[in-house]
Amino acid sequence: MQKSQVKLVSIFIRTSAFSPNEKQYSGSTMISLACPSDDTRVLIKAVEKGLDKLWKAGFQYAKAGVILLDLYDLAQEQGELFCSVESSPRSEKLMQVLDKINQGVGHVYFASQGTGPVWLMKREHLSPAYTTSWQDLPKVR
Repeated sequence: MQKSQVKLVSIFIRTSAFSPNEKQYSGSTMISLACPSDDTRVLIKAVEKGLDKLWKAGFQYAKAGVILLDLYDLAQEQGELFCSVESSPRSEKLMQVLDKINQGVGHVYFASQGTGPVWLMKREHLSPAYTTSWQDLPKVR
């Protein structure tokens, strides 16, 4: 698997266009990292910084997203004179350990993810899966 680092993080949030009676808001921002990084901690800090710029109280947000841009292939990495300690070999080892744990039975996550229940999609209006499930095929009588 080819590893890469991120230099630019795009963050966006918006309210629902399908709720015309609610106040509407849409915003986006780009956060440029000082040094390319694949460290989850650095990316979380960038997203938090972007959300601090975008967040406005009193809105019913319906969608938010993060897009990682300006990717650098680690095999072609160009060293930078002023990169911080966060891009150190210790950081790389920490991310490898987290990835290895999360591929197994246990799950380790960052505190900023919260401790609440995992989000689940609402399924009460789920369309039948005619093409992938025998049980969903309509019956002809």
